[in-house]
Formats: sequence, structure tokens, C-alpha cells
Amino acid sequence: MIEAGAWRRDGIRLVRELGFRDFDEAFAFVERVAARAVDYGRRPDLCILDHNRVRLMIANQHGGPLTLAEHRLAEKVDGVIADA
Repeated sequence: MIEAGAWRRDGIRLVRELGFRDFDEAFAFVERVAARAVDYGRRPDLCILDHNRVRLMIANQHGGPLTLAEHRLAEKVDGVIADA
């Protein structure tokens, strides 16, 4: 990983972007998040941009405001980032 931004609030969701060396490294990170970052059926939305940037988005699956569940999910993603 070459850079990691902090979580920011964008309306009713949390957003975080990370930069990687190349597409393969970004894709491997997305796979790790997909395998490990789940909280009561919630998973972050994941998007690879510009071949080496990953955008993570977490929102309440019921369309409401952020709850403890979304913040727990963000902490699980942070754990994957810390292990990278």
C-alpha cells in the first residue's frame, strides 16, 4: 500500500480511499476485505479506480443513518488495512 486516507463521512455513508502500487495489489486487498470484513451480513462497497486506487464505502443497508454496525464494519476494514 502506498497511501491510505482516513474514513470521512459523505452524507449517510463512510468513505475511505487507499492507493496501491498496481492493479494486482489493489485487487488482492479487495479480496482480503471481501473475505474478512463482514458484520451481521453487512459488507462495504468496494471499487477499484484508476487501476491502483480502492474506494471503500459503508452505509446502512436499510437507508437510515449510520449505526454502531457500520462503525464496527469500518473497524474490521481497518484491521485488514493494518495487516497489509
